[in-house]
Amino acid sequence: MKVLKWILIVILVLVVLTAGIGFMMPKEVKVTVTEEITLPPYKVFHFVAGFVDRTAWDPWIKADTATECTFDIKPGYTGSIYKWQGPKIGTGMMEVDSVVIGSYLHNLVSFSRGEPIPEEWIFTATEKGTSFTWSVIMTSSSPFGRIMNSMFRGMIMKTMESGRIDLKNYLETNGVTMSKVSDFSVEDYPAIEALTLSGSGTFEETALMMGEFFGRVFAEAEAQKLQPQGMPFAYFTNLDLVAKTSDMVAGVAVSAGAKDSGDIKARKFGAFRAAKAIHTGPYEEMEGSYEILGKYAAENSLEIIGDSWEFYLNDPMEVADQTLLQTVILLPVKK
Repeated sequence: MKVLKWILIVILVLVVLTAGIGFMMPKEVKVTVTEEITLPPYKVFHFVAGFVDRTAWDPWIKADTATECTFDIKPGYTGSIYKWQGPKIGTGMMEVDSVVIGSYLHNLVSFSRGEPIPEEWIFTATEKGTSFTWSVIMTSSSPFGRIMNSMFRGMIMKTMESGRIDLKNYLETNGVTMSKVSDFSVEDYPAIEALTLSGSGTFEETALMMGEFFGRVFAEAEAQKLQPQGMPFAYFTNLDLVAKTSDMVAGVAVSAGAKDSGDIKARKFGAFRAAKAIHTGPYEEMEGSYEILGKYAAENSLEIIGDSWEFYLNDPMEVADQTLLQTVILLPVKK
């Protein structure tokens, strides 16, 4: 009995000592890794928040190749769910809890037991592209839980470092495509009268001109008491895909009676037939959609006879998520 008593006393002392050590340890353990990637923040954000090709770099999934994964992606990212089940890593899920489009992502990681674990990403623009900070935050009020979190910190750091490297390598090798092209058709477009501004330059330069141009022509339409007759458009000529330059006319169709005002010109465009598609996604990926539309025209024996038109269905100043930008793209064809 004396031996048993001493054993119990020793166990009690060990428990008390362990609890004491645990209470002295931090309640929160945060594991953080950082990296820089030669892509803009909105693309890196989209790839991570949208669970795009997640299994290609996720360090825990790569450690258990028999894992089965499913994805339920929601518009705007919030509420998107990524689930997994594997013989080594078990069952769990990750849900997008909150976002600031292009710069911040907060996920909740849940396993079969315990409270969800927060995962945080911060994306910052740099001269080379994007610097991201990836953090996992483990919290416990239990002294034993605090000890376990501290013990696992090194292992989690090592795993996240592996994921950081794989994510960088994958993105810089494969890039990120955020757009899609759909709704192919051939349509006839009526003649229009429009207020316009003209400019020339590289694709980047003409893209920057558009915001100013549209603001000015809409203001002039209001000043002339004209009613807009559709979405703003741009008409591109002298396109050089090697130098990536073009001439551009940007404007808005208006009710009859438009007049010139300085460099803002009233123009009339004749009716035409065009191969049409809708590009959904960032403007900078438009070139690929035009290539697909050109193939559609060729496959349907359509002879392209004019330069390209674009009609902008929503306003990038009002749509933070670039994957939701929509543009009608047109290639005039012979009737």
